[in-house]
Amino acid sequence: MRSNVMLPLLLASSLLLTPGLVRAEETKTGVLVGVDAREKSAYGYLGLTHHFGKHVLDDGFIARAVAFGGKYKYSSAAVAGGEVKGDYTAVEALFGYQKVLTAVTLRGYVGAEYEGNDLSPENTYDRNRGDHFGAKVRGEIETDFAAPYYGNLIATYSTARDRYWVRGRAGRDFAGYVVGPEILLSGDRQVDEQRLGVFLNFRTLLPALLSISAGQAKTERTSAGYTPYVAMELSATF
Repeated sequence: MRSNVMLPLLLASSLLLTPGLVRAEETKTGVLVGVDAREKSAYGYLGLTHHFGKHVLDDGFIARAVAFGGKYKYSSAAVAGGEVKGDYTAVEALFGYQKVLTAVTLRGYVGAEYEGNDLSPENTYDRNRGDHFGAKVRGEIETDFAAPYYGNLIATYSTARDRYWVRGRAGRDFAGYVVGPEILLSGDRQVDEQRLGVFLNFRTLLPALLSISAGQAKTERTSAGYTPYVAMELSATF
């Protein structure tokens, strides 16, 4: 079995909108960059979003493009040496709509995704090897940025390898620092991963926003078993 290559972010993570931004009525474009690491895997991603409405805090259509890359390894009795090393690349291009309500913001996307897994040595039993293309959908719900209590739920699904990724967060704002628990579920046809941890959002860096999370991840023993994880994302609008 291979190591799970789903980015907690995929995954990477949503671009966190910030009503406290200076001149928010002038900002339409956002950029995000992130990293994720646990034992036997490490990934990074870079993304761009553009709002076609009046600004990022208003209703309107959104274009989103994100590129992912990383390395992983897993144990397998099917190859010489008993270990497979993998290089992972992926690109998603999505188009969606944002609806801003009084207490929450809703976002929905549809689009396409490419994923590539290059294995060394080649493992013919790994169904994720090679190149795959598919449709992708993404849904998000996020509480108002200025509210004292914070909640965020993101779910994605791709037909490229029947991949799913779901992350929920709930937190409390302490003078510009939002702290709380997070839970993450991800997987595909071969392997599933569960994560339980805590996150910290820094709202004091506007117009940028830094989010850090850490906790315990679980996959099958041949992938990584029980190991700590850490993830970080920096996003900004301009």
